[in-house]
Amino acid sequence: MDAPPLSEDELNEIYNWVDTVPLSRPKKHIGRDFADGVLIAEIIQHYVPSMIDIHNYSMAHSVQQKQYNWNTLNAKVFRKMGFQITQKDIDAVIQVVPEAIERILKVIQVKLDMFLDHQEQNQVQKHDKPNEVQKNQNQVNNPKPGVNNKQNDKDLVIQDQQETIEILELKIQKLEQLVKLKDSKIQQLTQKLQQAGIK
Repeated sequence: MDAPPLSEDELNEIYNWVDTVPLSRPKKHIGRDFADGVLIAEIIQHYVPSMIDIHNYSMAHSVQQKQYNWNTLNAKVFRKMGFQITQKDIDAVIQVVPEAIERILKVIQVKLDMFLDHQEQNQVQKHDKPNEVQKNQNQVNNPKPGVNNKQNDKDLVIQDQQETIEILELKIQKLEQLVKLKDSKIQQLTQKLQQAGIK
């Protein structure tokens, strides 16, 4: 989804919200600080610890590593929350375009609120329906649900495999970018040698 522009009040609200989250490094220039996606991962981890494996995200100076971090967030985190950041917005954040990260943070704030509300409602429904819980428990004790349990196990395995494939695809993409970069450097060196009269 495209991140919408923000009013001055919304910008101030975002800055205040970010200040309430304990981050691993101090916020000096919000655009540069958040460009590699690591602090975004920390914010998600603060609210939904089970959703983030912070070791998947490393501080980055190269565009390739920043892109990898954002692609990983899109594939493994944002998708589970019901949205994804567009490549256009990711590029704007990586290039530190003014207010680009603030717009992304606003989207994340709204989606986080919705996700947490949904989780809370699910918990309330579980407590409000003891008969339904008992019914489900009875179904578990029934010989047939073995099939359902196997199906659930299969679904979990499939989901894990899909996530693994997505991460591997991101790594392949990163390696391809590095290969192209090296090929470009080799071509430049070859041209310089030819210009210098060395073959």
